[in-house]
Amino acid sequence: MRPYLAPIVIAAAALPSHAAQWYEEMQIGPAWSNSFAGTFDGQEQIAAVKGVLLDLGDGTRALFDTETLRIVSVYKGGVHWGGTPWTGAHGALVKIANEKDLLFNTVPGPGWADESGSFGDKRTEMSFTVYTADRKASQVTAACGNIPQAKYKGFYRSGSRIVFEYLVNGTKVLETLESGPDGLTRYFEVGAHEKPLTLLVADDKAFKVDGTKAKSEGGLSVATDGAGVTLGAAAEKNTRLTATLAPASGATVFTVSYARGEAKPVKPLSPIGLTKGGEGLWKETITTAGSTSSDTKSPWVTDTLTLPENNPWKANIRFGGFDFIDEDSAALSAWNGDVWIVKGIKGDLSKLEWKRYAAGLFEPLGVKVVDGDIYVHGRDQITKLKDLNQDGEADQFECFFNGVAVSPNFHEFAFDLQTDSDGNFYFSKAAPVKPGGRGFDTIFPNHGTVMRLSKDGSSFEVIATGLRAPGGVGVGPNGEITTGENEGTWQPCCKINFITADQRPAFFGTEPSRQTLKDAPYTEPLCYLPMDVDNSGGSQIWVPQGVKWGLKPGELIHLSYGQSSLYRVLNASAEGTLQGGVVRIPVNLGSSAMRARFHKDGSLFVAGFRGWQTNAASECAFQRVRYTGGTVTIPDKLEITEKGVRLHFEAKLDEELATDTESYTASRWNYVRGPQYGSGEFSADKPDTEAEKIALEKESKEHHNRDTVEVSAARLLEDGQTVELDLAGHKPSMQLKVSWDLESSEGEVLKGDLHATVRKMGK
Repeated sequence: MRPYLAPIVIAAAALPSHAAQWYEEMQIGPAWSNSFAGTFDGQEQIAAVKGVLLDLGDGTRALFDTETLRIVSVYKGGVHWGGTPWTGAHGALVKIANEKDLLFNTVPGPGWADESGSFGDKRTEMSFTVYTADRKASQVTAACGNIPQAKYKGFYRSGSRIVFEYLVNGTKVLETLESGPDGLTRYFEVGAHEKPLTLLVADDKAFKVDGTKAKSEGGLSVATDGAGVTLGAAAEKNTRLTATLAPASGATVFTVSYARGEAKPVKPLSPIGLTKGGEGLWKETITTAGSTSSDTKSPWVTDTLTLPENNPWKANIRFGGFDFIDEDSAALSAWNGDVWIVKGIKGDLSKLEWKRYAAGLFEPLGVKVVDGDIYVHGRDQITKLKDLNQDGEADQFECFFNGVAVSPNFHEFAFDLQTDSDGNFYFSKAAPVKPGGRGFDTIFPNHGTVMRLSKDGSSFEVIATGLRAPGGVGVGPNGEITTGENEGTWQPCCKINFITADQRPAFFGTEPSRQTLKDAPYTEPLCYLPMDVDNSGGSQIWVPQGVKWGLKPGELIHLSYGQSSLYRVLNASAEGTLQGGVVRIPVNLGSSAMRARFHKDGSLFVAGFRGWQTNAASECAFQRVRYTGGTVTIPDKLEITEKGVRLHFEAKLDEELATDTESYTASRWNYVRGPQYGSGEFSADKPDTEAEKIALEKESKEHHNRDTVEVSAARLLEDGQTVELDLAGHKPSMQLKVSWDLESSEGEVLKGDLHATVRKMGK
């Protein structure tokens, strides 16, 4: 067999003799979706970018490539650990341990021939970078994406048995694998087809075919059984074995058996009986007791839903997506592939019942429940999970949509899953930064974008490009689209992107991920955010109508994963110019703020975990934030005036403090947007053009030059709730900070900070 990608060092070849790491003990389940490397012709290579690794129960594992519908490798053994969600490594993949006890491998390309009988790979070739353990890079070229003659439909799970479903030249195929003492058997059921269908059986040393049996010079033996199926090997280069199924007017079944020795024909059986739902794998329910806050003075209080961390499967709990199933239950996805359902989320949280619903998904960081079905967004696809036999576990992992291009880069996270009022789905994808965060690997289609998918999955479009790490998405009541963003190459700092429905598609600033928007102008954000306010953005969420949560319906909340905070977004746009700022909502969270959804009872549920670039206090938290009815102590309106700012508070203000300029401080500064990682802080009052020019050529993060701004006047307007501040030398700036230390007329302390972006002066 030929080597098919440049060598890559993935991880240690054997587990060290020490106490097991958590990822070595976690029971993932019979099917694990991920990007995998492997050993081929003695070299470590990319094995499958969208792979499903099957655990066949006797130490045998089989890697299935959902893009090509081929069995990549069958072997006895485990994996060599890598991958960011597992070991934390940036650039190193999980590697299948197929270097020793190997049954067979296949060469990259289609697992089934097209209608002409050709196995030619017609997909677009893409170049991308692979890395050694010490981050040395090698550029490789390979065909990527889904093969045109086939469509992957997902799989069914019956106990530990997996049945793949896919279409080949429009014909439905069910396939399941079984390992035993005599080797491996693949069972197929194929729908009616007018033309022959040809399957790739294996690649090995030269094959000799004898009717329904074949044997390679390398010792691989193959046997088939079933009406109309014949084996064949290419006459000019007989290292490839195929099986051809004759045309049939109805469904047919056949088997292909493999052994190192003598393969025995196995009687065909229909896998259809395994697609109805089978015995559960995670029968135990984990019961925990949550805690509710007894604080009655604070405007917002936080209740905590205790997590199922002590579970029999040693599953890692890091929730990055969730949605409500009904008023008393929710579905949550964990970064390491689980989906859990929790019941008991109403009321006092005294009895929470957790059930592991699914496992083995590919870094799922978004969940949406639609008409009772759970949709999960992972790096490989949007999966629609169904419980066919109502035992509390997913039996069908339907591939709802897998049209997004994927590379093996560690950073191209698939974020969030939201819907609009018409039921269309929205989600985002990060750009593939290099290990260390500086620069990018090859940009694939869909890298660094926000995407829209129709409710039925039939149409798909990119609505925003130029993103680096959009950690979450918001969909507003009128079709507004928002994202967070991370500081990095072409992103001077974090920010809140905001576009209306008629501004699609938009370019958000990262030049390498412009995609097709070659001449589109840079869409400035609603506001920039310095690192101490947000160093890694999460989702955004609008307060729905009819909800009493201290903020008004239609207001926007921004979540900071990096600073574990919630921010009230104050839109201060003037004459069509987008601008605004944020003030922190005084809520303390147990972990980061990644995802939030409003419950029907008016409370806000927040989920987040700790990966890197966050100050999260704990590994993960799922919490409920309630409004108590107390006085809201943060401003609810911001206006940019000709001379400064106008801030409206929700409480009457103490006049003496409100009109004292010593109650306020202010500063402003600018950033430089360019090809370097992030930006320093540059004077807006006395621009240093030379320093700004240098910042385009080398990193400037150590440059800190904020302008101290005199608050020259402070006036309390007639309503007793609005302060008008005059700021000396008031002018546009990428960052304006205004701080206050006030009291309400009732003596309540009102202290906080506004961080805003000023582009246009109002009146």
